[in-house]
Amino acid sequence: MLSNLGISLTTAGFLLTACPLISAEPTDVQTAPVYLYGVEFTRPSFELKIAKETYELIQKSIEPRKLIVRNVTTSGLDEAIKERKADIVIANSGIYRRYLQKGWRDVLTLATGVQPNPDLAVGSLILANKNLGVKTIEDLKGHSIALNTPSAFQGTLTIKKELLDRRYDPDSFFSKILYLGTNPQKRLEAVRNGEADSTFLSVCYAERHKRKTGIDLTEGLDVVGVKPNLSSHCLTSTDLYPNFSLLVSSNLSSQMIRQIAENLLRIKPNADGEYWTFASDYDPVDKMYEALKEGPYQHLKSWTLTRIWNEFKTLILLLILSLLFAIWHIYTTGKAVYKATNDILKATQDQKKKAEEIQSIKNALVVSSLSSVIAHELGQPLAACLFYANSLDKLLKNWTAAKKAMALEAAEALQQQLTRVTDILSIVQNYAAKRKSKKEFIYLNDSINKIVANFVRSQPASEKLFRLNLCKDELKVSFPQLEFEIAISNLIRNSYQALKDKSDPEIRISTNNSRSSGFEICITDNSGKFTEEVRSQLERPLASKKEEGTGLGISIVKSILRRHGFGVKFQRSDDHNLVCIITVFPNENSPTSGGKNE
Repeated sequence: MLSNLGISLTTAGFLLTACPLISAEPTDVQTAPVYLYGVEFTRPSFELKIAKETYELIQKSIEPRKLIVRNVTTSGLDEAIKERKADIVIANSGIYRRYLQKGWRDVLTLATGVQPNPDLAVGSLILANKNLGVKTIEDLKGHSIALNTPSAFQGTLTIKKELLDRRYDPDSFFSKILYLGTNPQKRLEAVRNGEADSTFLSVCYAERHKRKTGIDLTEGLDVVGVKPNLSSHCLTSTDLYPNFSLLVSSNLSSQMIRQIAENLLRIKPNADGEYWTFASDYDPVDKMYEALKEGPYQHLKSWTLTRIWNEFKTLILLLILSLLFAIWHIYTTGKAVYKATNDILKATQDQKKKAEEIQSIKNALVVSSLSSVIAHELGQPLAACLFYANSLDKLLKNWTAAKKAMALEAAEALQQQLTRVTDILSIVQNYAAKRKSKKEFIYLNDSINKIVANFVRSQPASEKLFRLNLCKDELKVSFPQLEFEIAISNLIRNSYQALKDKSDPEIRISTNNSRSSGFEICITDNSGKFTEEVRSQLERPLASKKEEGTGLGISIVKSILRRHGFGVKFQRSDDHNLVCIITVFPNENSPTSGGKNE
């Protein structure tokens, strides 16, 4: 009595959490029959000893309603559940998990003598034609197999899950799959007559059939891929899952369900060790459906929103966060770029304004420099023109035949000086208009000799001042002769004027051609007056150390030389003498160094 009370309390506590309470049932429901559906458990050939007692106790629990037991195929069972024809179902755990979301609940699970663990009992035993010599599941690759139905838990799904665990594609592993229904005899016959290479039996079916009839269903066939297990006393080729479960729908009242559970739990293990108990772990079933994308995970085979979210929710969240970050980044960057652009525009406008101011100053400097060039460079030829004009005037006033040669010489000299004036004016115009000078080639050593000779001719007192040390190598470069003469003669003139008070004056001009420094022209004197202050003063654009302020200026000399690709620098020697070094960079169109007649 006490034991029965304990069972009743335990069952009641379980059922109150599983089923909604219904205070009373309508009259038509009280008299309507209760339909119990099954596939294997209800099949006459299966005939578990506990089956008859189970039906009797359920009938007793639902009186006065009548129990009607119907054996159907797997597809028939699916149809009965979907159309709410079934009130009670005894089927494998796969059926239960497939319809869990439809309101079905498990109440009890079967345990047997050969399947004592209700959580690990159901599986598939694979059999193959003996002539094939197949021993392992891997050996079945490329062969055909006879199964029950495409969605059957025992058979099709358990075997496919085993293949998936072994990293095979279940849909392409077999060369052909024949779906021959739930009758095992029909599948075995297909293997024996060669219609299929292999098939399966539910775990413990062969052992139970042999014990009942004495016939070994595996005779003449090879058992494939037997897995060791401690949960069942039968052979299996796949993992094991929960045993047959008694499932109830919401068609039954909680009171009726509790009565059914209490009565079935009172069944003591029979001769075959069969009794009703509870299963505790359906997780392997859920994992199988998820891996195979079957049952409640059927949607994973198609790209639905649910599947997309389930499979890529981490990526989706990352994308959303990345998008939000990108929007924020674009906004902040755009704001920063807008500010930076405004700052740049303002800076550009300020720079443009300053550049215009600088250009105005440069234009003033150019005008001043050109005025200095004109005043300085035209002074000497115009003075010579005046001298030759006066000479002609005197010759004409005292004309004799003997003075004809002298007059012609004076006229020729006057013509030369006027030509020089014209050339200088042309240079000034080119500088003012920023036009390139006419292309002209000169020999450096030869030009230096001519410049010195012309200077001595205009300043006879300077004849003994010059010390020339020109290298043997001659270099031919692109440089207008007159511009070169203006630059070099002005450097020489500056040195000459600095030597007026010197007792032993000298001007040294040398050229050097070395691999390390290139071709150089060096001009220096021994005035000893070239201080840092003087150099700073001479390098200012409008500066002149002459009292009359008409000196060409070192900056103008630099401008002429650098305009034609020459480098120029001024140094002070240890004894405070001016050292001007001109570095020659031959123009790419200039001829190479060599002799004058090259």
